[in-house]
Amino acid sequence: MTSALERLPELLLDAVFMVEEGGRIAFVNPACRAIFGYAPEEMIGRVILDFIHPDDKERTIAEMGHVLNGRPGLGFENRYLRKDGSVAHIMWTARWSPQDRLRIGVARDVSERKMAELRQAGMLSLATAAHRAEALPELFRAFDEILRDLLPLRGMVVVLQPGERVAYASAHEDAAPHEAAGWRHVTLPASGIAFGEMRLDLQRPGALSAQEIDLLEFAAGQAGAVIERLALHADLSHAARYDELTGLPNRRLFQDRILSAIARCRRGQSRGALLFIDLDDFKQVNDEHGHLVGDQLLHAIARRITSCVREADTVARIGGDEFVALLENVADLAQAEAVAGKIRQVIATPLALSGRTLQPHASIGIALYPEHGEVIDQLMRHADQAMYAAKALRKATAA
Repeated sequence: MTSALERLPELLLDAVFMVEEGGRIAFVNPACRAIFGYAPEEMIGRVILDFIHPDDKERTIAEMGHVLNGRPGLGFENRYLRKDGSVAHIMWTARWSPQDRLRIGVARDVSERKMAELRQAGMLSLATAAHRAEALPELFRAFDEILRDLLPLRGMVVVLQPGERVAYASAHEDAAPHEAAGWRHVTLPASGIAFGEMRLDLQRPGALSAQEIDLLEFAAGQAGAVIERLALHADLSHAARYDELTGLPNRRLFQDRILSAIARCRRGQSRGALLFIDLDDFKQVNDEHGHLVGDQLLHAIARRITSCVREADTVARIGGDEFVALLENVADLAQAEAVAGKIRQVIATPLALSGRTLQPHASIGIALYPEHGEVIDQLMRHADQAMYAAKALRKATAA
C-alpha cells in the first residue's frame, strides 16, 4: 500500500503538473509522455505557456489568474501542441497551494471526445451547407472551410464528369502529382452514378483514420446529392422554357423575350418586328410519312429559321407547326420583309429525311412595333392575320 502511494504519480493515466507562480513547470508525472509526447525531463523547467496552442493562450492566462487568486479550476478545457505538432484537447482540474507556492493541476486528454464532437458538428454543418446550396462553387467553398477545421487540409480541387470540368479549386492541381502522398481522391456519388471527385491536398501524408474517412465519405455523399438535385432542377427549368423537340424557346420563354424587347424598343424609340411562321400542309406530312418524319422536319425547319436571323434575335416554337421570329432594331417594313423572304426561301429548299425528299413551304405574317401594336396581344393578332392572308394568297395562286 505504502509503495503504491509512493508510486501513485507514475501509475496515474492523467498528467499531474506542479507549476510555479511564474508559470515554470516544477514537476510532471510520466503520463505526460502519452498525452503530450514529451518525457517529464523535457517539460520540467520550461514555461507551461510554451506548450499551449497559440489561439488558447489568452483565455488560459486568464484562467491561471483565477486559480492563483484562490478559485479552484474545474473542467477548464484548452488545446496543447504535442511534440509531433498535433493538437491535444485537455480538460483541467487545478488549484493553488499557498503553502507550497505551486499550482497543482491534473490534465486529462479529451481529444477523442472533442474530435467526435467536432466531427458531429462538422457533419451537421456539411448537411446544412448542402441543403442551402444553390450553386456548386458556393457548396464547395463551404465544404472547404468546414473540412479545414476537421482535417489537415491545405486545399481542394473538385472535378466533374464528363470532361474533368473543374467546378472549384482552392489548391492548384499541379501542386503535387495526384498519386503522391498527401493527395486524396474521393468520388462524388448519387443514385449509383459518379458525378466526379474531390481531390484533397492533405498536410499529413499517410492513412487517414476511420473517422476521417467516414467524414469524407459523408461530405462526398452530400455533395453528390446536391449535384444531382441541381442537375434535375436545371433540366426541369430548361424543360419549362424550351421546346423539347427543337430546342427553341417555347411560348412561355418567348413571351418573356417579347416583353423585354418591347421595353427596349420603347426606351430606345426603335422598331421591332414579329414574324409569325406557319408550315403549309404539315398535317399531310404526318399522314403520309408518319410522325417520326414530321418531327425530323420540324427540327430541320427550326435550324433553317435560326440560320436566317441575327444572334440577338429570338426564334421560338409556339405550337405544333407554328414558329415566331422576334427581330429587334428593324429599320422599316422592307427590312422585315427581306428577312421573311429569306426564311421562306431557305425553308423551301428540298430536304432529305428518312429516305424521302420533301419540299416544305411556309406562310409568314409580319407585325411591326409600334405601328401594328404596342402590346403582345396586338402584335400577335396582326402577325397571325397577316400569316393567314399570306397562306390564302399562296393557295389561290397555286390553284
